[in-house]
Amino acid sequence: MLQPMLSSWTQESRDKLKYLVIFTGLFLTGLMWYTNEIIPGILVTQVGTIHPVSFLETKWLYAFLLAFTGVFPFMFGFIPKPDFYSQMPRVFLANLPVTIFFILWDIYFTDKGVWGFSKQYTIGDQIAGLPWEECLFFIIIPTACTFIYWSLNSVIKKEPFAAIERMLTISFILLFIGIGLWKWEHIYTSTATLLSGFLLLFHLLFAKPGYRGRFYLAYLVTCIPFLIVNGILTGGFTESPVVMYNPEENFGIRIGTVPVDDFAYSFLMLFANIFLFEGMRKQSNHSGEK
Repeated sequence: MLQPMLSSWTQESRDKLKYLVIFTGLFLTGLMWYTNEIIPGILVTQVGTIHPVSFLETKWLYAFLLAFTGVFPFMFGFIPKPDFYSQMPRVFLANLPVTIFFILWDIYFTDKGVWGFSKQYTIGDQIAGLPWEECLFFIIIPTACTFIYWSLNSVIKKEPFAAIERMLTISFILLFIGIGLWKWEHIYTSTATLLSGFLLLFHLLFAKPGYRGRFYLAYLVTCIPFLIVNGILTGGFTESPVVMYNPEENFGIRIGTVPVDDFAYSFLMLFANIFLFEGMRKQSNHSGEK
């Protein structure tokens, strides 16, 4: 509906609209960061453990979670049907700018007291104030989720939700941006939802359709391991959480011990990776590469 309408526009007009969408998303996010006053020092260290698991009480916990998550694409990526190994260079290239963006975001929020990390469950070495495990999180988790996305595509030939995908996308855009404006004073909620909404809007207007439905299915599937891993990181099975949140800066609702904001955060991180990954595949197909 929207892309056919834009096809009648000149290239200059489409480019101006691209810049407008990017500028609006970044401007609103920056304005929200500038106008919000964050009260540091009130990170929640007790969230109500669902079920304590004694062997998780180790400083290697975060590292073990990353190793457990990352082993699957490397163990099963050689299977001929999905042939994920052949895509690994694109996966890492697509991941690089997203990782840089999220690490810079993470550094800022950690410094301002939006969230923090327990020394009890991390090795102790840090990079710009972040545990090294947190930095690896932005590489390992998207890689594992891209593996799920790619594997699902190898067995499901038709795009899921094809009949309702555009309606779903518009609904998600309105939902994300609406929540971002509504929860303006909650910097984590507003940032994750505003950026998710504007990224989806940009994709709807300017990216070639055909894989958003595939991403939505993969995202739903990744929610299962996401709840397990994030459930551990947020204190569901340990005496205290690995990642601690400032309650004044998020939505205030948790699923188990996982803040609902994390779902938008995960959506943004994973969709940004898939967006770039598919863009690189498209360029490779045009140039005749596999």
